[in-house]
Amino acid sequence: MNALKTAAIALLAGTTVVAVGVWPGDIPLFWAIALAVPAAAIAAVGARAAGPLEPVWSAVPDEHGSATMPQAANLATRLAEAHQDPYRFRTRIQPRLRKLAEAHLHAHRISTVDDPRAVAVLGAELHHLVTSPTAVLPPARRVVELLARLEES
Repeated sequence: MNALKTAAIALLAGTTVVAVGVWPGDIPLFWAIALAVPAAAIAAVGARAAGPLEPVWSAVPDEHGSATMPQAANLATRLAEAHQDPYRFRTRIQPRLRKLAEAHLHAHRISTVDDPRAVAVLGAELHHLVTSPTAVLPPARRVVELLARLEES
């Protein structure tokens, strides 16, 4: 926020305190001004600190820009690590797959993957993959097929 806006807000706050103090509060003008100075100072500091909160009207970055490529590479790396390390699968991938499955189940009015109807909607393999503590990540092609089934129905 620029200095002119900050000064205007501080002046408005101070004037309001003086007006409220003198007219309905029956405070002497000197004391009303004495109360208005700290109020104006606090308003000025608040207005100055709120500067970063103003909206930035810049264009949205390109969807296919360089930022999406490292994310895809990072995801591929995590999936490869999870395929080799069951602990990583259970702690990183399985909870995310479970959230995707639960979102899909909510569309079918099923609250959790623990509901018996979830097996019929998700299929036995995908249900086992998101619920079983002993599940292992299948090969990449099979994961793609399972996730495609979530998108289709």
